[in-house]
Amino acid sequence: MLYLNSLVGLEGYGLSFQNNILTIKKSFDDFLVVDHSLDIIIEAGISAKVLDVTNSANIDIQVKQDAYLDYQIINSKNSNRKIECFGEVSITEICLEESKEALHIELLKEYANARVELLSLANHSPLEFMQKIVHKAKETTSNISNFGVALHEGNVLFDTTGKIEKGMSKSRCVQLSKGIVMDDVSSVTSKPILLIDEYDVIANHGASIGKMSDESLFYLMSRGLTKQEAFLLILEGIVHPFIEKIADEKLKLSVNQKIEQLMMR
Repeated sequence: MLYLNSLVGLEGYGLSFQNNILTIKKSFDDFLVVDHSLDIIIEAGISAKVLDVTNSANIDIQVKQDAYLDYQIINSKNSNRKIECFGEVSITEICLEESKEALHIELLKEYANARVELLSLANHSPLEFMQKIVHKAKETTSNISNFGVALHEGNVLFDTTGKIEKGMSKSRCVQLSKGIVMDDVSSVTSKPILLIDEYDVIANHGASIGKMSDESLFYLMSRGLTKQEAFLLILEGIVHPFIEKIADEKLKLSVNQKIEQLMMR
C-alpha cells in the first residue's frame, strides 16, 4: 500500500501532487490509499490502483485514453465521486455503515468502459447510493451490479440511472440489482432508470429482491446448523467474491470480521 502522506520523492513513484491534484504518470502494482478529498489524473496508457477509504469527501478522477483504473472503495461513507473516463475503470465497493453517497461517470471516448460492483449491508441503518453513468461517445460500455443485504430495520436504496445520448450508437448499458431482506422490518429498494436517445444500442436493467429462501435455511438447519449459522453460511457465498478482491490482507480480515459482527447483532 502506498500512502500519500508517507511518500518521499513522489516522482520516484511516477506521481506528482500539486494544488490537491494527484497525477499518476507511471504504472505500479501497489494500491494508492486515498483518505481525503482529491482530484486524480491518470495519464494515457497508465494502469493504476486506488483504494478509497474517505469519509464525507469529494473525489474527481480523470482516466485518460487507454488508461486503466482498478478502484476499490472500502469502509468509506458519505463521499461523492465523479469520473471522466476516456479509458477503462473497474470499481469494487463494500459499504457496511450508514452512508449516503453519489457516483457519476461519463464515458467520453469510443470503447471507454466502466464496470461497477457494489456490496452493501444495512443493519439498523440506511444506505443510499445515487449512481449515474452517461454515455457520451460511440461504442462505450457500462455495467452496474448492485447487491444489498438488509436486516434489523436496515434499508438499502439503489437509485441507478444509465443515459445514452443521441448519436452514441453501438453502446451498451446494463444494470442489475439484487437484494436479500432478512426480516419483515427491513427493505432493499431498486430504482433503475434508462434514458436512451439512440436506437442502435443495447440497454437493459433488472432487479431481484426478496427474503432469504426458507428452503435453503431449513436444509442447512437439518444438517445441524443453527438459523444464525445458516444465515452466515449463505451470506458468505454472497460476499466472498467481493472480499477476495480486497488487495490488503489486514483490510480483508477487518471487513470479514465487520460483516460477521453485523450479522451476529
